[in-house]
Amino acid sequence: MVKKKKEEVKIEEIKAPIPPLSPLFSNVVAIFPHSDIVMLDFGFAAPSYREPYNIEDSQIARVCLPWNSAEVLLDNLSDAISDYKKAQESKRRTKNKK
Repeated sequence: MVKKKKEEVKIEEIKAPIPPLSPLFSNVVAIFPHSDIVMLDFGFAAPSYREPYNIEDSQIARVCLPWNSAEVLLDNLSDAISDYKKAQESKRRTKNKK
């Protein structure tokens, strides 16, 4: 029987936070409801955590919210979407009048 040599595990430290660059695009990847919290996974294009910082790397961020915070988020998003739709409708009306 030939004994296999164990590979050495290399642990690498990743320094955070990275230089202040905002994500370029984000979307909701998944939502996981649980009894006490809701987990939201966001996928976004942002700089990587390793040098050289590649702005086109895709990353996932997970946010865990208690249900009451999720309700506040829902209300705020609903208001923001309503305001956005009103502004878009106003732009369409202005454009059609020309």
